[in-house]
Amino acid sequence: MISEPLQKGVTDMYSMDHAQFDAKDAPETKKKYGVARKNLLIVDDEESIRNLLKRILEKEGYHCIPAADAEEASIFLAEHPVDLVISDIQMPGRSGIQLLEEIRREHPTIGTIIITGNRDKEIADMAISIGAYGYLLKPFQKDQVVVSVKDALRRRMIEIQNRFEVENLEHDIEDKRQNLIRANTRLTLMVNGIIRAMAKAVESRDPYTAGHQQRVADIATVIGARMNFTEERIMYLKMAASIHDIGKISVPAEILSKPGRLSQSEMNIIREHPLTGYEILKEVEFPYPLAEIVYQHHERMDGSGYPNGLTGEQIHLDAKILAVADVLEAMASHRPYRAALGIAIAREEIQKNKGRFYDPDVVDVCCQAIDNGEIAF
Repeated sequence: MISEPLQKGVTDMYSMDHAQFDAKDAPETKKKYGVARKNLLIVDDEESIRNLLKRILEKEGYHCIPAADAEEASIFLAEHPVDLVISDIQMPGRSGIQLLEEIRREHPTIGTIIITGNRDKEIADMAISIGAYGYLLKPFQKDQVVVSVKDALRRRMIEIQNRFEVENLEHDIEDKRQNLIRANTRLTLMVNGIIRAMAKAVESRDPYTAGHQQRVADIATVIGARMNFTEERIMYLKMAASIHDIGKISVPAEILSKPGRLSQSEMNIIREHPLTGYEILKEVEFPYPLAEIVYQHHERMDGSGYPNGLTGEQIHLDAKILAVADVLEAMASHRPYRAALGIAIAREEIQKNKGRFYDPDVVDVCCQAIDNGEIAF
């Protein structure tokens, strides 16, 4: 229940007289005291303490509102602006510590000072540890009160300013983050566009295998996802797969589209395409070994691949994925020199040579994806 002083001397006064003070007396007070008048809520169950603090602080130019307990203070704080709360610790009902906790939780920009007797010093220290700016020891002197209030208000202003600056900094950081995301999205779209253009340049010279690189990319993406690659790594793997035959741009079109078996010299020319692809891509600044993956996609686990005869762990995992995806797509699809062999025979090929030509883990994941219908032609 709100006490008579709070009802008559605060609520009505605050809604009427305080509004008149703001509109009429603020310039005069500002001229007299140099700053806008601060609102102080004094919470103590002893009327004599409330009145003493009110007299001392109003002489210093503060606007003081008395409250007899924490409940009255909570009601007032919910409806009116306050700069500083000065509260006793020991009061009927909720304690000053509980009021302090509520203020820090519900009104974090309001400063607090607690009032205590010498015997309560440990509790006062606890109040300081959870956010009070200071405490007044009973019996207190005028100078002690004035200095403590000025110091608390100064600290409050510093905290508000710091909070404001932190929020501004957070907004600036978020704006910059969003700008980076937008820039990265535009860059990714641009890179993907370049990748597609390069893939089309290769396929325009070899119409019989048009779509091969894209299908290899789709297979590699499924394998990468099943191997728990990050979204970013899957994106880069798909890029590498989409242009893994970029080196064939230097191979004569008549060799690429030849319907019969290739001669040894023609095969030697074909086998140069990983190196050519590497030479095209190696100068591109990229956060992923794109050129190396393209260079290694015809290497085999036992060293029988080309161009460098790498073995086992010498071959990048992403290149091992491309090797499996490339063979699977090539066997399952139509070629100038033969009809499509189908997914079943292609699956049998990689399973039969698991560990010899192809990485066992990659083969197992690929076969599981085929069996689950995730890879189909």
